[in-house]
Amino acid sequence: MDTELYKKVIKDAIAGEIEAKEFYLNISKRIKDAYLKELFQGFSKEEAVHEKILNALLNKGQIKTSTFDGKKDFKISETVSLPEVSENMNLKDAISLAMKNEEIAMQKYETLAANCDDTELKSVFKSLSSMEKDHKFKMEESFVNVAYPEIW
Repeated sequence: MDTELYKKVIKDAIAGEIEAKEFYLNISKRIKDAYLKELFQGFSKEEAVHEKILNALLNKGQIKTSTFDGKKDFKISETVSLPEVSENMNLKDAISLAMKNEEIAMQKYETLAANCDDTELKSVFKSLSSMEKDHKFKMEESFVNVAYPEIW
């Protein structure tokens, strides 16, 4: 099994965390609703923590040939394409995009955990997946509140 492939997967995950961190920070600057502003700022900080966790894994050299089972599929290429962020994006679309981003991140970490033979790394990936799942849930709640305000 090619160790460099798995390093690339971790580097891609780091890039995803950086992108998410910047996305949430930029959205938080444009949102007027205090609750959502705080929510997006908090997500930005949490994504920065995820980035640090993944960088620590990469820098410790914990990604070894024996860490993953090469017969399993990461299914990263099967993720859906997302709409581009624009200055004219409304709040509903921004939350929808954030919700989808969290779902994809959650699935990537679940797949990494499922393909990992190292118990310590598996635990890290499961924790990251749980954090992303929590973000997704919070985004879903916000989406319902923004997209369907007449219900409340």
